[in-house]
Amino acid sequence: MTAFLDDVDPRIPAVPIRDDTARIREDFLVLAAHEIRTPVTSLLLQLQLTKRMSQREPEKTPAWAAAMLAVFDRQLGRLARLCDDMFQARHGGLARGAPTREPVELVGLIREVLATAVAHRPAAYGAISVAAEGPVIGWWDRSHIERMAFHLIKNALTFGEGKPISIEVRATRARARLIVRDRGMGIAREDQERIFARFERAVPVERFGGLGLGLYIAHVAARAHGGAIRVESELGCGAAFIVDLPLAPRRPQRVRAARRSSSISSPIPPSRPARARRGRGAGGARAPELPLGAHLKLAQVKQVHQRLLRPH
Repeated sequence: MTAFLDDVDPRIPAVPIRDDTARIREDFLVLAAHEIRTPVTSLLLQLQLTKRMSQREPEKTPAWAAAMLAVFDRQLGRLARLCDDMFQARHGGLARGAPTREPVELVGLIREVLATAVAHRPAAYGAISVAAEGPVIGWWDRSHIERMAFHLIKNALTFGEGKPISIEVRATRARARLIVRDRGMGIAREDQERIFARFERAVPVERFGGLGLGLYIAHVAARAHGGAIRVESELGCGAAFIVDLPLAPRRPQRVRAARRSSSISSPIPPSRPARARRGRGAGGARAPELPLGAHLKLAQVKQVHQRLLRPH
């Protein structure tokens, strides 16, 4: 029997129809990440064991075997990072809670991340320059900043069309700035805000792979440290991703207010007359004074107590 809209029971509450595409995509990615992560973890453990054995007896390890182990290490690392990105699609970009802060030297971290990002394309290493006036040390979560830098460099390698890439690290008194600039295809103005959202892409999937999560993860990492990320770009003129990070975490508002109030010197109370100092005990400590309301309450209690003790 065919049911029409007029035949729907009015007692049944209407359920709003919503688009569950994003939720279904997140669930699928998490499920796929679980299925991929298990064999990848096992392969990584076997790879580490094989590398350790080859390092103990290098004379028995052929050169081609060492080269293959290096390739396996890079590719399994890429799969592990891909699984991590897929997990982040469900858990809000990064691990929940405040970042685990420690002193991090940003210039050295960028060079380490750069070596990892170009491991599968060594020819691109010579086209990337890193400029910094000196060490830049901040209190950050190293894993979060490392992930953010990796995705920015990977993004420049993917869309830079093989042209030179420049990375600049500078610091002021309170903030650090990271700029990753490519000279590739660029980003249209109408796409420059949405590319930091989950699964958003400004290029066709048929031409470029990826999940659309890299810039989202970078955005969440910057926000988690009280910083910000933005892009300056035009079509055909490349793109510059600019990250500003506080060197130290901001104090909570209540702590700052308390410190400001304590820094204000209070007026010196006037000296008390000699009669007020008679209430000291043997140890010289002054007995605590009660407020006026407490004195009134005590007097009322005494009156009630006296009424109860009177003979009837």
